[in-house]
Amino acid sequence: MGSKARYASAIVAILALYVASCVDPQEVTDIKAKVDEVQAQQKDMIGKLAGLEAGQKKILDKGPAAAARPSKPKDDPNKVYPVKKGNSFWKGAANPTVTVVEFSDFQ
Repeated sequence: MGSKARYASAIVAILALYVASCVDPQEVTDIKAKVDEVQAQQKDMIGKLAGLEAGQKKILDKGPAAAARPSKPKDDPNKVYPVKKGNSFWKGAANPTVTVVEFSDFQ
């Protein structure tokens, strides 16, 4: 098994040398220049974002404090809500003790 590993590593080394010899140094330099340009643009954008965040913080600090929302009124389980039948369809007694109302949307 050791000879197979040596054989494979020799092939990999030859392929690596072949690929490395095919690379144009000018292309590598161009790629490095583009990467540097992109990194400079990223640093510029990060600086602008930091400035925007600082500006927003100043605006929020200068603005009035948010007004407290009034609390929701408590539900009264003993309250009786009158429901008028009107021209609606209904089933049962004319003056029931309890009325169950169902709302349906036929879509």
